[in-house]
Amino acid sequence: MDRKHVKTFTTGEFAHRFGIKKDTLFYYDKIGLFHPAGVHENGYRYYTMPQLDAFWTIQSLRELNVPIKELERYLDNPSPQGLLTLSHQQLRHVEQEIQKLEDIRKLLKLVVSQTEEAIRVPFGEVSLVELEAETMLYSEPFPADKDTSNEEWFARYDAFMKETGLMGPAYIGSVLSQEDLQSGRFGRIHRLYARSKDSAASLRPAGLYAVTYYKGSLDEIPDYYPHLVQQITEQGLQICGDAYEEYLIHVLAAAVESDFVTKISIEVTDS
Repeated sequence: MDRKHVKTFTTGEFAHRFGIKKDTLFYYDKIGLFHPAGVHENGYRYYTMPQLDAFWTIQSLRELNVPIKELERYLDNPSPQGLLTLSHQQLRHVEQEIQKLEDIRKLLKLVVSQTEEAIRVPFGEVSLVELEAETMLYSEPFPADKDTSNEEWFARYDAFMKETGLMGPAYIGSVLSQEDLQSGRFGRIHRLYARSKDSAASLRPAGLYAVTYYKGSLDEIPDYYPHLVQQITEQGLQICGDAYEEYLIHVLAAAVESDFVTKISIEVTDS
């Protein structure tokens, strides 16, 4: 190709197009991965427009952590089939990374939503809220013959996270059964739950819910329930469903347990 009729770049110009250091181009040339198009009479290297696409592909694959040795093997004997195989491999990797980022994005949006909610709410008051139906994944029930210890809760929590593939405490809450609420037993967690659109999820019904926010240690939440149940009764309401605990503020955002914030929602009906 006649260099006089092709747009050329100095090493610095070519490196700038990709936001890299010139040393990267020198290194790639040294190991035989990517060579300049030629060298001027004054000894300076130059690159051409047709090389932009080739180098963009190399850089993209390097950002996906494709080993240099693997790139070298392909570039030593390039072929349409070889490029197709390499591209399919990396496409699967990209799709996996995109899913990871989507999961992180979902988690962060939930953390933002829950934290903003916890910052602005009144504590200890009961509000009546019409909630829409939601689909939930539930853990296996906890033992019915005893209250739930911290050790057991965390063991079940860990198992439920692995089972569902969820990534953090912002997703998972606890359920106290309607039966326990009505019998005055507030120390037993019935099961864990997480909102989900999974086909195995169950429907939490739409309806009227008594919603309150408790500020304090998780260990002391059972002591709050008698007051909560009394407030519900004094408003002429009856409990007709389970209690759902959501942990809006926990160790990630609070230095002491007394600053933890838990949201409790209980389905109710008029007496």
